[in-house]
Amino acid sequence: MTWTRRRLLDLAAKLGLLSMVPAGVACDEEEEPALWPPFEGCDPTTTAWSWDGDDGPEDLFAHGVASGDPLPGGVILWTRVSPADDGPVEVLWEVATDEAFTDVLASAVVSTDADRDYTVKVDVACLRPSTTYHYRFRAQGRTSVVGRTRTAAYGPTESLSFAFCACSNFPAGWFHGYRAIAEMDELEVVFHLGDYIYEYGGSRLRAHVPPHECLTLADYRGRLAHYRGDPDLREAHRRHPFVCTWDDHETANNSWSGGAANHAASEGDWADRVAAARQAYYEWLPIREGSLFRRLTFGDLADFFVLDTRIEGRDEQSTTQEEAYDPARQMLGEAQERWLIEGLADVPSTWTVLAQQVVMAAWSIAQDAEGRPLPLNRDAWDGYPAARSRVFDAVLEHDRDLVVLTGDVHSSWAQDLAVDFPAYNVVTHTGSVGVEAVAPGITSGGGVVELADNLAAATPHIRWADSLHRGFVVMHATHDAITAEWHLLPDGSVESDTYTPPALEASFVVRPGEPWWAED
Repeated sequence: MTWTRRRLLDLAAKLGLLSMVPAGVACDEEEEPALWPPFEGCDPTTTAWSWDGDDGPEDLFAHGVASGDPLPGGVILWTRVSPADDGPVEVLWEVATDEAFTDVLASAVVSTDADRDYTVKVDVACLRPSTTYHYRFRAQGRTSVVGRTRTAAYGPTESLSFAFCACSNFPAGWFHGYRAIAEMDELEVVFHLGDYIYEYGGSRLRAHVPPHECLTLADYRGRLAHYRGDPDLREAHRRHPFVCTWDDHETANNSWSGGAANHAASEGDWADRVAAARQAYYEWLPIREGSLFRRLTFGDLADFFVLDTRIEGRDEQSTTQEEAYDPARQMLGEAQERWLIEGLADVPSTWTVLAQQVVMAAWSIAQDAEGRPLPLNRDAWDGYPAARSRVFDAVLEHDRDLVVLTGDVHSSWAQDLAVDFPAYNVVTHTGSVGVEAVAPGITSGGGVVELADNLAAATPHIRWADSLHRGFVVMHATHDAITAEWHLLPDGSVESDTYTPPALEASFVVRPGEPWWAED
């Protein structure tokens, strides 16, 4: 049996991945792979390249480097050049086994220009699983900083440490959470669950650039460039591969497939605005292009389903109870929901993880005359209960150990995912299908302390909540358990440019066959 390019593409399609083999990397199509098909038979190539012109600007690589969407045999590499003159720019990328680049494994020359906002994105293949690599870019006599990345595991895998975060509003404060993430050497990947940028204009503690609300391609490009100029965000990207998906503020507040609360007819066509935001997002983020919902696997330990709960197929937020409980309402859209439910039927890993945006657990303290919970947040899964039930039914049918990662609400929550939450018994845990961990904002705040306290007191499936502090969550996964740690910054610290490290404020653990949080 041989592994042909056709079989490579078939595997890519099954995993929901695109553009897996870039130019400049050759794969031996005839050799039988022993580790991770199809890259075990690969032969990475290098390219001789030199520059004999005038040196480019000293800040040619002002936006740093980044990597993302790691596979067992590959990873996305990213940078941007800021040339002094318009026109195409040739850029050399290099991957080495050491930080000094004495052992360059692969390299090739690519070209970028204004059509891509001078961003560079390379899908490097033929790498080894569970391996740390170093990479850099060279152009016009200048060399970028050296980035560090790591490929995903393949086959038997003992452990995985990762972080997840969300909601980084530049004017709301300084990105100290990103700095803390950058300093955690043990992390193998970081999941960003949306609101990577905010579309609003104006300024608070720091000014937004451009100063007006983002509507056009130039606006969204400028906003992303502004964020990527932040040194803490640049360092987090330099140190760790990211897996990113967007929430609403990458387009407009409380968005859905056909519009947004923060989009008026006078601001132009919604489809045009989404297209502009999507193009800029693909240009500036180290992700594979084609679909934001995708599946990433880390050996036999965990399968991550990365979702788009905003633009892909979400119906408009409901305004009445009857509308909310319409069985036909969609959160994911038919295509994405079908992809997820079919995927849940085939998870060989110990853990099934949904990396998504909005709260999945129920937030309600009252019921209507028919005994149906009255949702407090119709922008979350509570506004789409039939869609949530379809996902829960698939989890139960296939007996998956489910962990849900969430952002969006600028606060921290540890929640059991109870099917019938009004009747949930926190002692027996009957009816829990999994657990949810919600990360606070990197800078975005505004959580209501009373809401968190009242919900936690009134609903036993909410195990812990904090709506005061900013920060992020770190998870340590083994086949025996996943531990979730909330690393929270001191109150008020993001409002100062003086860095204060976060503290571990809460820790919970979930075990296979026991789909509920236990205090660690």
